[in-house]
Amino acid sequence: MTLMLVTMVSWGQVLNIGGHRAVLDGINQMWLCSISQQNFGSDYTATINYGDSISEFAIDSTLVANGEEFVFQGVEGGKRYMVTAMLNDTIPVEGYITFTWLPVVELYGDFNNYFHYASVVVNEPDSALASPMFAKVKWRGHSTNSGIAHKRNFRIKFLNEEDTTKQNHRFFGLRNDNTWILDAGQQDFLRVRNRVSTDLWLDMARRPWYSDSLPNARSGSRGTMVEVLLNGEYMGVYNMCEPIDRKQVKAKRYEYDENNKLVFHGGIWKAQSWTRTVTMSNPASRNPGMPSWDGFVLKYPDREDVNTVLWKPLEDAVRFAHRADNSLKLRADSMGYYFDLPVMQDYYILIATIQALDNESRKIYYVCHDTQDNNRVTMFPWGLDISLGANIAPNLNQPEITSPERPMTWMSHLPMIGMLDVEEYYVELLQRYRDLRKTVLHTDSLVNRYRSAINNLEECGAAAREESRWSKDTDIARKVLDLSTEMDYVEDWIRRRMVFLDTCVFVDKVFPKYPEGDVNGDGEVNIADINTLINIILGGEDNSEGRSDVNHDGEVNIADVNRDLEIVLNGPDTPNS
Repeated sequence: MTLMLVTMVSWGQVLNIGGHRAVLDGINQMWLCSISQQNFGSDYTATINYGDSISEFAIDSTLVANGEEFVFQGVEGGKRYMVTAMLNDTIPVEGYITFTWLPVVELYGDFNNYFHYASVVVNEPDSALASPMFAKVKWRGHSTNSGIAHKRNFRIKFLNEEDTTKQNHRFFGLRNDNTWILDAGQQDFLRVRNRVSTDLWLDMARRPWYSDSLPNARSGSRGTMVEVLLNGEYMGVYNMCEPIDRKQVKAKRYEYDENNKLVFHGGIWKAQSWTRTVTMSNPASRNPGMPSWDGFVLKYPDREDVNTVLWKPLEDAVRFAHRADNSLKLRADSMGYYFDLPVMQDYYILIATIQALDNESRKIYYVCHDTQDNNRVTMFPWGLDISLGANIAPNLNQPEITSPERPMTWMSHLPMIGMLDVEEYYVELLQRYRDLRKTVLHTDSLVNRYRSAINNLEECGAAAREESRWSKDTDIARKVLDLSTEMDYVEDWIRRRMVFLDTCVFVDKVFPKYPEGDVNGDGEVNIADINTLINIILGGEDNSEGRSDVNHDGEVNIADVNRDLEIVLNGPDTPNS
């Protein structure tokens, strides 16, 4: 009977309440209806309409004629109103109606890793009766998109049904576009880490360097929490959000000149895997013409559109970061030419604050606005769900890795680490952190941001539905899903983390006047320092003010030359042999 009912309601409206679709969950025989939050906490009077296939319909044992009003008494999240009906005069139906103030999204179709045509309905609580929209839909993700995954992420592209061209739609007051993402929060025991942390980034991050001339450029993905049904089965809470793309970040579109020659302008790249190229510590060779480079993936322009690739702005930045590793002066003088340093500072503060273990090198979008004007790249995070004490996978238990008192030694993104040794940069970073601590990074503000999101899910009933649907599932290693308990853990984690950051990470420090090994005092450590040291050992005048004793053993001899050579070749963190 469930399969029969799912089939019958999939493509047409059977029940609507006060002008809103009530969507049948065939698993629980539940009609879920999204209505305005202002209707909660009081009686809700609504006109009931249902399809011709239903001959009798009763709510809480009261018969309700088609088109008649019914008073739902004391609407609350999770409250159930029993339904009995007769389908096609012969099939008895029993279930219940419940209300939510989250949008309810319906997906109908067969999905896998490739796009397939589908029907999508987005029921917004404060909008008129929604209608099915034509689209193509596929699964998305990497580790969360394995063969055994159950709660999948989806990418939706809306189309014109007549000619399958792009069809834009606006939802939740966000942008008007054809592409949207449904993020499952599959391995997040709080389910809202990514959405709330991304909103935190949007609130705290400074705008991209080019935003003065493009005020609509955004540095992240906006979205809202929704409830999703897939082919008439409840799939739980999702983050329905905008993708990161050219229109979002305002990368300038490529063009063709008067000779029909391609002219590149903007570029977007995504760091997708952990590699030394992605950390910028030892970049690999790049194969010309390929849309990927050792962990980086080209997102715009699409090679299929232009039959070539754009890598130069990002590749220049990566190779500079590697080259500048052994030169503090080079970092101080030129890092801002290649990277958007204010945004980099904010990125480091965000990653340190929420300990986003999955985002310190990968899950970063890099954007160049216009390579014809300026090659500088800015950076945005994506997928902040492995954060706030979350493990990298649900079946792991690694308290030493997720501890709020964990030092920042796990950070491997070379430019962000290297710039911490530049005094002017670090002083600005420290002041920026302390300013943010008074506003969006105030401890109570941080806690309230996440707790408000959980309260929202609990008070509309979505938290209980999510927990019932996914507890003990293999997606979460058969653990019990309890959003309230997880939120208590996150609050304790945040409060301890902020104390640790204040006392152990973002602290005043004394910078040496000269870097270790800088014998000649020019601000760099290179072969010139070794030549100076050899001259001193051979009897030349020593004006180094003690810097010639590179290994700090009280003598100046060949051992200091060896130590200086180690620093030149491998950096100052090389163990002193």
